[in-house]
Amino acid sequence: MAIFQVMKMLFLSFLIIQGACVLGQSTFYDVLPFGGYEVGYSDTTIYDSKFTYEAFGYNGKKPYFVKIWHPITTDVNAPCLLVEDILGINPGAELKSIGEELSKNYSEIMIRDYISENAESGETNHFGDYSFDSIEALIGKIKTRSIRNTISGQTNFPVIVYHHGSQSNPAENYVMAEYFASRGFIFIAANFHLPFENTIFGLRPYTKIVQNEDEESLKTILAFAKTISTNPNVFFIGHSWGAQMGFRTLDKETDIKGFISLETTIEFKNDHAQIQEYWPEVYRKIAVEKASYPFPVMLCAATGKKEPFYFLDQVNAQQLVVTSTEEWFEHDAYLSLFYLRYFLDEKIPQSDKHIYEKRLPLYAKHLHQMHQFLNGIMEGIIGYEREIFFIKEEK
Repeated sequence: MAIFQVMKMLFLSFLIIQGACVLGQSTFYDVLPFGGYEVGYSDTTIYDSKFTYEAFGYNGKKPYFVKIWHPITTDVNAPCLLVEDILGINPGAELKSIGEELSKNYSEIMIRDYISENAESGETNHFGDYSFDSIEALIGKIKTRSIRNTISGQTNFPVIVYHHGSQSNPAENYVMAEYFASRGFIFIAANFHLPFENTIFGLRPYTKIVQNEDEESLKTILAFAKTISTNPNVFFIGHSWGAQMGFRTLDKETDIKGFISLETTIEFKNDHAQIQEYWPEVYRKIAVEKASYPFPVMLCAATGKKEPFYFLDQVNAQQLVVTSTEEWFEHDAYLSLFYLRYFLDEKIPQSDKHIYEKRLPLYAKHLHQMHQFLNGIMEGIIGYEREIFFIKEEK
């Protein structure tokens, strides 16, 4: 039986639970059915000796600020962390200036992408007496389900490595991380951007571009992930540019057991020349090299059609599951940060709140489907044909 068929059966029971949770949410956790584990969270810094990073007074091995969510298997009497704790960077003294710069970049992105713009009209929001900075501060005080707790030694839980999108941060999908940790997965995310002086965050000076550094950086985090668990099941999830990096990097990674792509943005294009111009590395891998991915791949994008994605239908994978939505689903709606402003509805006026009320149940359904996809792989339920799964809004 193929993955899709199992997912469809399990999905029906999930819809019954979800039907009562469409409106009136005050937190993510009113919508998402978490698993049986409490969620531990820790962060650490690792260094990559293959590359040198020089900026803001630092010159040395390239650092990665790694965030880890994991299942807690013992009783822990500790408070849940706040969003500001999860978004924060906690570097050592030698990296303090880098951490401060990253925090500033993350704050600018939070305001630009999730606070200042109306989700319906695209125009600038107006929140009465509340400034964008004060709303960001309120968001920072929202409670998470994460408890500060460090993994002790190696575990035997399956591992997910998450790659964020362009101009984003490793905590962009912290609720996804909590969801999977509560269901017995270790979820690892890291920064794949570092700041440079006089350079737009997410980019790097031309003189500091190193061939294949982005691909090697992903491999470094994958290698770190393998040190945390003895479980052979290591999965990859990427959003946007992060998903593109999966296609650019993982075709020879036999240790990866499955890959979930959350809208590369290429799904909407049907002009090969344009794809080659704007996404040359992905184009070369898929269309020219015809790379073979030795694991199942799930493709998610809100095309509104129950049909393959034009260019990515060429992906040569052990199993290809195509996931689209009937309802429009914004590019950032795959991310936890997209929804946080909505949970301030009792405090601030929000004319676009109905957008979040529609998208949040779809976000929950995506997580459920992703979970079933990964579980199917671990249970050996893998098909060998193209399959299409269509997520619909509850009417």
